[in-house]
Amino acid sequence: MSTRPLILGLVLLGACDRRDTADLAHATDTPPPIAVPGAPQTSPADPALEPAASPALEHGGAAPTTAATLTPEPAGAPAPAAASSTATTSFPAAPPTLATIPPDRRCGEAGEQPTELPPNLGRGRAPVGTGTLRPGDKRKIGKAALHYDPEAWIGTRKAGHRGAALSIEIDRAEVGPHDPWGAHEDLHPDQEHHTFVGPYRFDLRTGAGDPPASVEVTVSREVCPAAAVMPAAAASRSFWLSTEAIRTYTYDLPGELLQFNLDGRGDTPRLDITDLGYRHWLAPRPGSEHRFRVGPHFVTVDRVTPGPGTRHDGTWQADGDARLHVRVRLDPAADAPLPAPVAAGDPCLESSARTAVPAALTRLPAIQPPRTLDVGKELALGPLTFKYITLEIPARGSGPYREEAEQVPLLQVFAGALGGQTVSDPRMSPRIVRLGRELVRVDTDGRSDRVRLRRTTVTCPHELKLPAPQAPAYVWLGALGRTFVTFPGRGSIPLAIQLYTELSGPGLAVNSENAILSRQLHPDSAGAYTIDDYLVEILDVVPGPDTTHDGQRWQSNGLLPIVNVQLRVTPQPVGP
Repeated sequence: MSTRPLILGLVLLGACDRRDTADLAHATDTPPPIAVPGAPQTSPADPALEPAASPALEHGGAAPTTAATLTPEPAGAPAPAAASSTATTSFPAAPPTLATIPPDRRCGEAGEQPTELPPNLGRGRAPVGTGTLRPGDKRKIGKAALHYDPEAWIGTRKAGHRGAALSIEIDRAEVGPHDPWGAHEDLHPDQEHHTFVGPYRFDLRTGAGDPPASVEVTVSREVCPAAAVMPAAAASRSFWLSTEAIRTYTYDLPGELLQFNLDGRGDTPRLDITDLGYRHWLAPRPGSEHRFRVGPHFVTVDRVTPGPGTRHDGTWQADGDARLHVRVRLDPAADAPLPAPVAAGDPCLESSARTAVPAALTRLPAIQPPRTLDVGKELALGPLTFKYITLEIPARGSGPYREEAEQVPLLQVFAGALGGQTVSDPRMSPRIVRLGRELVRVDTDGRSDRVRLRRTTVTCPHELKLPAPQAPAYVWLGALGRTFVTFPGRGSIPLAIQLYTELSGPGLAVNSENAILSRQLHPDSAGAYTIDDYLVEILDVVPGPDTTHDGQRWQSNGLLPIVNVQLRVTPQPVGP
């Protein structure tokens, strides 16, 4: 009997679709500067006088720090707490903008100072040529060879059909050693679509009939690369993302992969920011500034400029796909030392200050005698009811791809108002069930399909719903305490923080409407991340007395590794 565990992962979006080239005379107009509290302001009529008017910057001094308008720590918190909160929620002021674009930044490449819109972004793609092909025609447009085959084979080696298709090939020297240099596009009557091969874009419009009587092809070529990599740097970096130029920018650091991707497909453009388990996506808007904390970096989206055929009047409107340019600034973030912890209060509630780990979260209560459960049987343990069933997965496929039917054992857990849980094939490895104040370890007895259940009642119920905080809130999560905490957000989806209690060690998952964070916790885990309306910081990871970490995984001689993590959740200001 075999099982195929489902592997869930984050998928980075590919480079976005884009429209053909057009003039962008308005693109070099300077939009009104974004107002940043505490930063020097300038007139839109004189872009040369942007933040360079700061005397400190003119004489090589440090840039002033702009504090976000957040409610400070409560008066009862330790004195250093306010400084720490400010350090993790303050975004540096922008350095002066370069009015003259350096030659090596004409496609929006990264540099220490921001620039106005580079000329190559406004120019977009360079037209190569157009042509019309009829069935059987072959034509060359620039370095692209085209063939309209009305009887092309469409499908795989095993199955398919004959139909109309356009074969495209470009000069192989124009792509990388492992990149494709051709495409095969099915043709259907009265359709319009486009495809990319290397640096070329092919816009196709088919005529009537089956096969189509003709296909009109417009070929354009990239002026700028579609992707770029930013080397590590200690200073701030500013760069442009554009549907007409660099759509994907990667900041490649050891142990880190901070990536920015602009997707302009349709009329709902989207900017994705990802960093190894963290992802935040937003709809960029002209005239607004978005600011994020992503681990050791501040990210600021400070300029959004519509491209040709695209406008924004509350919502994006585009003649086809949205075309736009987005300026992003990346600043290093340095945190002040954490405040000293104060004595812990109620282990199941949030606190207004950083505390020591509550003693009640470090001691495992007495474990009840083990109980066993056979397949097809049912067992009640306190408020939990366990039902051990077998799920049949029917046979599927045929020939060499056929997969035979199989039986998968499932352990179902019912807990009334507390919800429920399902353990798939509990024979594979020991599992932990946590609902309410009940904690149950599920093992096999080693001789049959029978499972063994060991239960204890822990300190806190697993779930805690908190009101929206007005100041930083500190909360402990742990195997014996809370494992699921929510805070309401300004949208319909709340901030949800979940600690997964696994025998290999705890994992942290934070989710909201437009952001996610997933981390496997280690003794030195730390970091601060903006998750929509909140800044979530990992402050402390404290193992229990019978739990150790060998550099790879947590280990314990008890029922499970007992690890507690303290988070600080800080509300973020509304708007830019």
